[in-house]
Amino acid sequence: MLSEIEDIGIETLSNKELEDIASNVEEKIITYIQNHDLGKFLTDYNIIINLSQNPDNILTLALDFDISGGLTSSQLENLQEELFENGQKALKEELKCLKNS
Repeated sequence: MLSEIEDIGIETLSNKELEDIASNVEEKIITYIQNHDLGKFLTDYNIIINLSQNPDNILTLALDFDISGGLTSSQLENLQEELFENGQKALKEELKCLKNS
């Protein structure tokens, strides 16, 4: 799943800054999974996050989920959509904090 966030007035970020933001987004997604009603039905999950920035300062967030457990295909699809939306929200929060600092 991919999403792009337009330039919001933040200068070009270093690779370290991108990694830190991606790590914070990952932590928030994991917390979301752990607190989710369906989280107790998961036997394993892995999240791969890639955050990149192009020369026009447009950020691209890519999330790849590997989730296993006792979920129906529709539950899994809905959970992945929720996790993606949560990841987008977490990224926007991180960027607002960075911009305000």
